[in-house]
Amino acid sequence: MLKNVIFVCCVAVILTACPEESPYETLRFVNQSNEDIVWTLKLERSGEWYKSPSSPWCHNKGCEYGVILREESYDHRLYSDGVKINLKMGWIKYYLFNYDSVKTIPWQRICDERIMLKEVRFDTWDDFENCNFEITYP
Repeated sequence: MLKNVIFVCCVAVILTACPEESPYETLRFVNQSNEDIVWTLKLERSGEWYKSPSSPWCHNKGCEYGVILREESYDHRLYSDGVKINLKMGWIKYYLFNYDSVKTIPWQRICDERIMLKEVRFDTWDDFENCNFEITYP
């Protein structure tokens, strides 16, 4: 009987214990325009999007990182520990592009002419917190 009580108490303690904080945050993209938008990101060590020969659209036109539909939002999960490590090595930038432009204009031209809608740069974790983990377009 005593063993059963101890077992039940242990199970209750385990089930009611506070879980560790999740190492994830959600970066929300909010589109307030009537354009379809695609986003991508770059880290300082990989260079600016227009200096890099690779993009999510170079070889396969259907492999966008994220699509934000009109008047909708898109949640991007951030592994906060990984983001903090990357920020110690430099910036993280998010780039927003018009979806139709990316589908119809060659990537090299987009790079050469810097055809994008918006660039958002984060240098510190505080930058993410200060924008409430939200990127809004326009």
